[in-house]
Formats: sequence, structure tokens, C-alpha cells
Amino acid sequence: MSDALRIDFTRAEAARRRAVYRGILGANLAIIAALGVIALLAPAAFAGLAGATAGPFIRLWGTFLIIVAALYFPGWLDPLTVRWPNVIGVGARVVLALVYLLLGGGFLWLALFELAFAVALGWAYSRFVRAELMSRP
Repeated sequence: MSDALRIDFTRAEAARRRAVYRGILGANLAIIAALGVIALLAPAAFAGLAGATAGPFIRLWGTFLIIVAALYFPGWLDPLTVRWPNVIGVGARVVLALVYLLLGGGFLWLALFELAFAVALGWAYSRFVRAELMSRP
């Protein structure tokens, strides 16, 4: 019998794909939180990175980024049971990438960042859920 047909193999595959997804999401959340802290504590430096003018909205944006990272955190802890942050997060990243594209200028690198993570997270999450479903007889 093939290893792919053994339950131990499919459970190990699901665990591996869960780790891959959590790794990608964890990296994304860490970057988002770090950007939020930089925008909150050093708005002029963050505005320089984004090619924007420093204003009060930069600190609000930083606070928003920290809140978003906190809201996604339960999805990182248990991505199978807590699905909504993970599923909605992929779509929200695509929408945010479009907003950044419309803003233009220095926001283009943020658009690429969000779009790259949207694709990576969507791919990894779908593979994880499929592997998890296949591991349950």
C-alpha cells in the first residue's frame, strides 16, 4: 500500500502544511505589527518610507495595523477552528493592495507586499485545509 493512503502519512502531511501556513501568517503578522509600531512611534520615518507626508493619519494607521495584527492572531493560533480571520484576511489583503495601488507613489511597495502575502496565504491555507480534511477518515 502507498504511503499516501496511510492515515499516519496524511496526518503528518496536514501537520506539515499547518506549520507552513502558520509560518507564512506569523511572518506577515510580525511585519504588520512592526510597521504599526514604527508608524505609531516614529510617524515621520514611516511617512518617509511610504513616500507620504507626515500627518496625524500616520499614527492612526499604525494603530490600525496593530489592531489588525491582533485580530488575526487567533487565526494563527488555531487556523482550522478559527477560519474567519484567515479566509477574510486573504480577500482583505487583495483589497488593501488595490487601495495602495490607487494611492501610488511610495505605497506601491506596500501593494506588492500585501498582494504577495495574499497569494501565499491563500495558497498555503487551501493546501492546509485540504490536507486536514484528507487526514480525517
